[in-house]
Amino acid sequence: MNTGIVKFKACGIALMGKALVAGMVTFGGMSQPVEAATADAQFRQYLVNLCNYTGNIPANWDIAMLDSMCQATVFSGSFSSGGGSVSSSSNVGVSAIGEGPRKKKYRVSLDGQDGKATQGASADNRGWGLLLTPQYSSNTRVETELENGYQSDLNGLVVGLDYRFGDNLVLGATVGKTSDKSTYLRNAGVLKTTNNSVVLYGTWVPGSAFSIDGYLGYAKLNLDNQRNVDIALVQGVINGSTSGSQRMAGMSASYQHDAGRYSVAPFLSLDFIKTGLREYTETGSTVMQGLVNIGTSTLALRHFERSRTSFTSSLGMRFGASSTHDWGVLEPSVRFAAVHEFKNKPQQINNELVSSPGYGMSLQTDALDCNYLNLGVGMAAALDNGVLLFFDFDKRAKDQLLSNWSVSVGGVVEF
Repeated sequence: MNTGIVKFKACGIALMGKALVAGMVTFGGMSQPVEAATADAQFRQYLVNLCNYTGNIPANWDIAMLDSMCQATVFSGSFSSGGGSVSSSSNVGVSAIGEGPRKKKYRVSLDGQDGKATQGASADNRGWGLLLTPQYSSNTRVETELENGYQSDLNGLVVGLDYRFGDNLVLGATVGKTSDKSTYLRNAGVLKTTNNSVVLYGTWVPGSAFSIDGYLGYAKLNLDNQRNVDIALVQGVINGSTSGSQRMAGMSASYQHDAGRYSVAPFLSLDFIKTGLREYTETGSTVMQGLVNIGTSTLALRHFERSRTSFTSSLGMRFGASSTHDWGVLEPSVRFAAVHEFKNKPQQINNELVSSPGYGMSLQTDALDCNYLNLGVGMAAALDNGVLLFFDFDKRAKDQLLSNWSVSVGGVVEF
């Protein structure tokens, strides 16, 4: 049984990401300038530049679609005649959300009464542990000039199995599935994400107070994006779907000092995660007004393959207080950590109209907040029959762009 030597805690690592970005793309050696400050304004200027295009028209451009787009969105002309300006909302910041993450990584760590005998420990200090934990998370992202704000809700379930080799080593694996729905502010659109993950983890306790945790994982992502557009005569929904993957790894070290029933444990963690998304093409509606298509297909974009890397360090402290009862041991705890993101620079998202391949634009994302706090409270109950029950609440604070809280409950059954 695993209960006496190490206690299991399921930790949801906050969603990270949402950062994508802007600059310039070239066609035929001629750069297309991005002249406006906001993502919508940049997209409008991109359409104006395209409708004013005076170079040789490539054979793979859809002239009929481009002509409809210019007549429906650039008020004073068509693609063939040029001229005009455009207004209203493209919500191109919505399509940028998936690149960073909506990334979710799940980590199972071990901490608690390292090396301390408690009720519920087995005589042979060996055994299997079966973990089951559902999770819920809520995230809010503020709106900026470069990216749409949103509110998202995540539901997940993780199942794990591990084996403890004596008093010093635990190795295990988890499989998890999460689903997330992000609703953008100002009716800008919706993004739905599913994540299926496999994580290998382990804990080594070389002494009575010191412990080292590590994990290595892979996740498969699927994203469905819905972008609402309202540009002149073109009004409606544009849809897009893509897939991607995440690779993650991390380790942490902690030293626990006990003073009677109380404990304090400083810790240091390093976490790495890389998210990649495949190229995808949006689809829209076809609505004819005379000879002009005013459907959303005229504004459908092709988004190129992209990736984002996150590398964070966390330095913090955990405080616990255990109490012994007839049925086992109860331990409430609180913790805090200062987190630093080393990969916080803005990124560049490149895309182009489906009807004009090779003539693209770039959108710049916000730089991630490189310093924020993680605060948490938990409760673990180690029962005499070899069952561990736990509750964990985690909150991301002092982040200028993203606020997050998550809660998980669950148990470990030892056999």
